[in-house]
Amino acid sequence: MTSIIKSLMARVSKIMLTDVPILKKEAKIEEAGKLLVQNQVGCVMIVEDKNPIGIVTELDFVRTAVSKGKSLKEPVSRIMSSPLTLMTPNMKLDEALKIIDTKKFRKYPVVENGALVGLATKKDVVNAISDNLRFHRNIQNAVLILFILFELFVFVIGRYIP
Repeated sequence: MTSIIKSLMARVSKIMLTDVPILKKEAKIEEAGKLLVQNQVGCVMIVEDKNPIGIVTELDFVRTAVSKGKSLKEPVSRIMSSPLTLMTPNMKLDEALKIIDTKKFRKYPVVENGALVGLATKKDVVNAISDNLRFHRNIQNAVLILFILFELFVFVIGRYIP
């Protein structure tokens, strides 16, 4: 049981993406669209002095820029989602999961000393916790099998060896 608790104590820094596309709020919507296509992250962080102030996801781009007919020459700040829910690199995965359950977003900027250092996704947090639990469940099953084999060995020795 303690190994499961330790796995939940893993940190966001272990699963976060560190190569996050960024733009300044003055950048054009068109630039955000290009970055969304070029990167597999699914979002662009909007920063001001390395401090994240907004996010543009693929869904934001479609909902706001495309469906509402925004000009691609307008500033990206017109379509970004803000304010942000932040995580820190030292945050435990179980704490991150609580935030995810509460906020229902899929992407969270990871900030240290006010500066963007990465991106944590709902999928990565959930997968890391699931992988850790699966690993520890397999260890528990192996220990149980060894215990049963040991009991069988003791039974055989006690019964057939005088």
